[in-house]
Amino acid sequence: MNSNLIGPIASVLAGGVLAAVSVFGLISSQTAPPSTSPAIAEAPEFDYGTTAE
Repeated sequence: MNSNLIGPIASVLAGGVLAAVSVFGLISSQTAPPSTSPAIAEAPEFDYGTTAE
């Protein structure tokens, strides 16, 4: 294998692993049981901030 290809291939593999782990963590945290999930499906709360008058 050409030594000029080792770096880019390693970078693509490392980036792919990092992306897969990040997406897996995001999905598992959002679909976790209610005790560990940051969202409450039964009573969603939308807080868009307050306005000062």
